[in-house]
Amino acid sequence: MGNSQARQRIKARDFDYLAKFTGFATEELVEEYFDTLMGKYPDGKMDAEDFIKTFSIAFPMRPEEKVQKLGAELANKDGKISMANMLILFYLFSAGKLEDNLVGIFNLFDADGNKIITLNELYEIMAVFIEIGEGKDHKTDLAKTMAEMFKVADVNKDDVLELKEFQKGVMEHPVTAKIFRIKNIDAILDLMV
Repeated sequence: MGNSQARQRIKARDFDYLAKFTGFATEELVEEYFDTLMGKYPDGKMDAEDFIKTFSIAFPMRPEEKVQKLGAELANKDGKISMANMLILFYLFSAGKLEDNLVGIFNLFDADGNKIITLNELYEIMAVFIEIGEGKDHKTDLAKTMAEMFKVADVNKDDVLELKEFQKGVMEHPVTAKIFRIKNIDAILDLMV
């Protein structure tokens, strides 16, 4: 997900939600940090150090060494972490209800805001989920995993996922479901190794 796309997709409701269910004190603070990162990293790939700093502000009770290890695991060979990955992790670890966290993630990837996720948009989400759940050197077949999840979720067979279908698919597919059942860094790190 490119930076301009990410900025267009994250809305005031996202800032409000993240302020309520993370360690960011206010909606304005969330937006300020996000805008600063967007300006600094126009390609949507942030330095691991900025990820660690921002994640630590959002979740101050998480052990620093674990957050650093998470940053190292998520970083690519150039030491960069996708801002989309960070936003998904914010929703994964937030204190909000799972259903609401999934709404936030759904909205991040609904590129045109039409309240459905297409196969291309789903591909973006699944790539992020698999990287988080299986590690950056995973051997998971992304196309196969996506097709399996889509088959389970697309109840009305219209080749797009509405929010309820997305929620069902995410929670019923073994790769994505295990990600959403975890709320601690150790468990995420165990998946990535």
